[in-house]
Amino acid sequence: MEKTELTIRDTKAKKPANLLKDGLTPAVVYNAKTESKSVMLDSAVARKLVKNSTTATILDMSLDGKDIKAIIKEVDRNPVTGELRHIAFFEIDETKEMAFTIPFKITGMSPAVKNNLGVLIEVHNAIDVKCKVGDLVPFIEVDISTLAHPGQSISVSDVKIPEGITVNQDQADATIVTVTELQKEDVSKVEATEESAEEGEASAEEPAATEEASAE
Repeated sequence: MEKTELTIRDTKAKKPANLLKDGLTPAVVYNAKTESKSVMLDSAVARKLVKNSTTATILDMSLDGKDIKAIIKEVDRNPVTGELRHIAFFEIDETKEMAFTIPFKITGMSPAVKNNLGVLIEVHNAIDVKCKVGDLVPFIEVDISTLAHPGQSISVSDVKIPEGITVNQDQADATIVTVTELQKEDVSKVEATEESAEEGEASAEEPAATEEASAE
């Protein structure tokens, strides 16, 4: 990802609403020392950053002539229009361990789900960890191909955590995904879908049979 240019913002000069009209998104950059700077950036660039970044994506930024690395900590949108109104960036100290939230990436196919035996429930979609920037990964893979029966689940302790990353103790045994049994209503829907598919196939075959009879 390209380096993002941040410009120092005079909070008294222009209101955030006016900045947005001018194609600029207001933001703030803060750090572990509780220092913060009000900034702004091109709105098109801001939208691209938010769309393509997770809470574990390291961003290369330029602020007041200094190159920094940061992550997106908070995003504010207009609740009605969805317009991006503000971004909070957290400046990273590359020499120290910091707290991050790393998303899970579900891979594979659960046999239980494939065979209509159960429904996959995602209990947690991310995990809180501590590590240095150099050890940070964009996501942690969770392979669900071992979930063959309802009632089976995958916990954090079942997943391989990359070296250098420490999981918060209160999440060490947390459930990531689980397979629950199909309810009667769900089973009926599955059966109805299968019956409709079979009827559709039969209907598709009938014209051919009629044509053969006519030919005779």
